[in-house]
Amino acid sequence: MADKQKSSRRKDITRSLRMSAEEHELFGAFCAAQGITPSEGLRRLARSAALLGPTFSGEARAEVVALTRQIRAVGVNLNQAVHHMNAGHLIQGEELKNYLDGVAEAIGELDRLYRSLCVKSYRRAAAAVAEPAA
Repeated sequence: MADKQKSSRRKDITRSLRMSAEEHELFGAFCAAQGITPSEGLRRLARSAALLGPTFSGEARAEVVALTRQIRAVGVNLNQAVHHMNAGHLIQGEELKNYLDGVAEAIGELDRLYRSLCVKSYRRAAAAVAEPAA
């Protein structure tokens, strides 16, 4: 399975583009200021242009990791409840409804958080691109 993950992350397709010397210099300075390689900068721009979502790093990445853990915990709890029911244990309808309402609320909150992270990431990237290189 590790080999499958490694191969899915390989970057074996190349695109080339032409830019002026000024564009090259400014883009290089932008990437250096962001702490990324020009290749990574171009990949992030391509992901954004293709509407594949932002690439998170730093604090935003930590928030996405925490968000993923929360979603996983909700899934584990739901799976345990279903397993309990499949084992023939009786769960009161009101108890189950309250639990599912809580799950729906948690998922809604997580969705709002993720969307806000996407908006913040987009705004940071737009502001960074608009800033002149120092």
